[in-house]
Amino acid sequence: MSKNKISVNLDGLFRQNIVLMSGIVTAPIIVAATSAERAAVLVISFFMISYPGILLCRFIPKKIVYTVRTMLYAAVAAVLFIPTLLLLEMWFPETTNDVVIYIELLTVNSLLLAKTEGRFYLKSYGEMAIDALIYIIGYAVAAFAVGIIRELLAYGTFFGMHCFEPLMPAAKSPFFGFLLVGMLAAVCRIISGKRVGAKQKASSDKRREGT
Repeated sequence: MSKNKISVNLDGLFRQNIVLMSGIVTAPIIVAATSAERAAVLVISFFMISYPGILLCRFIPKKIVYTVRTMLYAAVAAVLFIPTLLLLEMWFPETTNDVVIYIELLTVNSLLLAKTEGRFYLKSYGEMAIDALIYIIGYAVAAFAVGIIRELLAYGTFFGMHCFEPLMPAAKSPFFGFLLVGMLAAVCRIISGKRVGAKQKASSDKRREGT
């Protein structure tokens, strides 16, 4: 029974968040996530391209040269891009047309091309599936945080619903997006550092009690 037990690692949600902590896959969020709906389009496209891609590319033989494997990963993502775009154009036609270039960039995102070899494919298939999903949820948390904050500041709306007058129209600019992601990353690192320090202190206290 113990051999079939699947462990769940939540690093991808916070401590190793691919946007706020690792600093990868940031460009689409910095530039395009100016509203909650745009963030939703990015999250859906990221999920539909990356997650099935990671699961499918696991079956590509390791005996193939790494460079060729990486090209095959990108090819699989490019194939998944087609149904992803068709669905998004049905659900969010205007928003999808506005951010389509950033959806295209997700076909060569680092989660699929780099994390697969360095992390996901070192695990069992079940653990890999859960771990990859947690990383994508971490991406969604970062995208929605940035999109909602910028929409409230720049437009005074939430998912298009008017809340108040715009407080900072410049919040929709890429420069502000860069600053916002940087500030959120700093907050995450501070919180993560405090949590690590608390864990280290707790473990040292236990060792003292044991002696």
